[in-house]
Amino acid sequence: MIARKAMQWVRLWRDILRTPAILASLGIVLLAIAVAVLAPVLDLPAPERMDANPYQPPSADHWLGTDNFGRDMLSRVIWGTQLALLVAVVSSAISTLVGVVLGSISGYYGGWIDAVMSRTFDVFLLIPAFFLVLLIVALFGSDITFIMLAIAATTWPRSARIMRSQVLTLKARTYVQAALAAGASHGQVLRRHVIPNGLAPIITDATLLMGLAVLTEAGLSFLGLGDQNTVSWGRMIFEGQRHLSLAPWISIFPGVAMLVLVAALNFLGDGLNRMLNPQLHQHGSTGGEAASVPVQPSTPEPEEGETVALLRVSDLKMYYRLGGQNVRAVDGVSFELPRGGSLGIVGESGCGKSSLGIALMQVLPPNAAIHGGSMEFDGVSVLDSRSFRAVRWRRQAMIFQSAMNALNPVLTVGRQLDEAYRLHRPDASRAEALERVGGIFDTVGIPRWRMSSYPHELSGGMRQRVMIALSLLLNPELIIADEPTTALDVLVQDQIMAEIDDLRDQMGLSLILISHDMGTVAETCERVAVMYAGELVEQAPTTTIFSGARHPYTRALVESLPTVSGPRRRLVSLPGEPFVPVGEPTGCRFAPRCSMATDLCRRVAPESRSLAPDHVAACHYADDRRMAA
Repeated sequence: MIARKAMQWVRLWRDILRTPAILASLGIVLLAIAVAVLAPVLDLPAPERMDANPYQPPSADHWLGTDNFGRDMLSRVIWGTQLALLVAVVSSAISTLVGVVLGSISGYYGGWIDAVMSRTFDVFLLIPAFFLVLLIVALFGSDITFIMLAIAATTWPRSARIMRSQVLTLKARTYVQAALAAGASHGQVLRRHVIPNGLAPIITDATLLMGLAVLTEAGLSFLGLGDQNTVSWGRMIFEGQRHLSLAPWISIFPGVAMLVLVAALNFLGDGLNRMLNPQLHQHGSTGGEAASVPVQPSTPEPEEGETVALLRVSDLKMYYRLGGQNVRAVDGVSFELPRGGSLGIVGESGCGKSSLGIALMQVLPPNAAIHGGSMEFDGVSVLDSRSFRAVRWRRQAMIFQSAMNALNPVLTVGRQLDEAYRLHRPDASRAEALERVGGIFDTVGIPRWRMSSYPHELSGGMRQRVMIALSLLLNPELIIADEPTTALDVLVQDQIMAEIDDLRDQMGLSLILISHDMGTVAETCERVAVMYAGELVEQAPTTTIFSGARHPYTRALVESLPTVSGPRRRLVSLPGEPFVPVGEPTGCRFAPRCSMATDLCRRVAPESRSLAPDHVAACHYADDRRMAA
């Protein structure tokens, strides 16, 4: 565990060092901190000392010149840095701490607590923060302590509102419910599971608050309301404005210092947010260069008698960028799906099935990128964002797994479908959109009055039906169902799959079913594609897969299925760990777990070979008699 944490920090610092903007911002902030800490021991005149000639321009004796009282500007700018950082850190820390605590309580407990606290947040946000700070300072004095507390008191609702929205999403996650079921108290769940997962946007907001605190204190000092016993950039700018024609440096240098520090804090916060949040890691690419997808030329018209597949995928590659290396989640996948056909994609967890689904929908996370291949929908190339806009959801839709996480917890399901419909049909009236949503609810067997329900008010099966309704909203031709029955009991699973089958017959849909359940795929799909380590290792009609599979991995999957008829046999799990395709894999990826593997398998990657007109397998020994047995 310690070694893993150490490696995470090593990768974090390596990413920081590779990003010039973050590195420069970090350098500026560290320099400001060092200057502020060392200010008392640096060989500089006291900031209030007036023994030099006034209005001296920058020179070897006074690097930033002197002001109208003969005070050294370099000394005053450095001491001003100390005050700026003190105000920034203390105000931001108090504001963020109060906001995180109150926002978490509001979002987690809900009910009247959330209603009262949310209205309190709104009231504070309605009042202009700077004027509220002016009021507090006028009432309690301009001591720097009161100024910092006043800034914190006017900015905490921002953090509270952000944290509340995070908690509303996180508290419905499966892992939170599991922790409660395991006996954890609400306080433990908040502290260990909810708050840590919601801090990523708070990091960026805290740095913005630091910059805002610097500017607020400078504004107060500029107006003469700051602490007169401190050296402030704002008061220096105010004093210098009267002498701009004679000595512009009196205002310019503290102004530039303030601008640079605030900008550095903002850039650094944004960079740290990207580094600390795995979902915001640098967009996947090779060698730090932007990944490019070859633009496919327009597809030639099919010859007479030739059948155009609804979906044709060729050599599709999608990699994740993790820890400075590429993980080949989808690596050279090719298949065709005829109009009205059904294809099941099966394999272990982590084999790349869901990654293939999001690649087909082109909804990639920030650290993923398509690195090549082609995809044609109804004979037209769509492997780029512009051409796919006309296809996504209108003609090709997706049923995402884990419906609770796929639905927005703070909006009713009816409103979510209404917004989705009007997004693609901007000319539709609200009445037309609601009628369409009601009609699709009827189709999937959900009472219309459930349109006003929130996701957490629905059962697991009902939420999954909402996801099916969402995918069918615009009458698509192709549905990609990614584990559509995950976490549902057996009876509900059967109902959902039967419903999908009925909808296919009624609407003439094509289906790609992504699942680890071989039995479900056998009952639903006409063809099966078996995926392992990012590759399709075998494709064949369903009956062929279950009666005459020719790849060892496919046979292992089939043999792991229990049966209620025939002789009793011991089910043997597949030995070894799943292969993670990192870097440039050599040889067969299944070889370390294959009982038939030879030295050839470990050295040379097998190519897909045709065993029959509709049956291909990527194995050196696919035609071996032992495999055919």
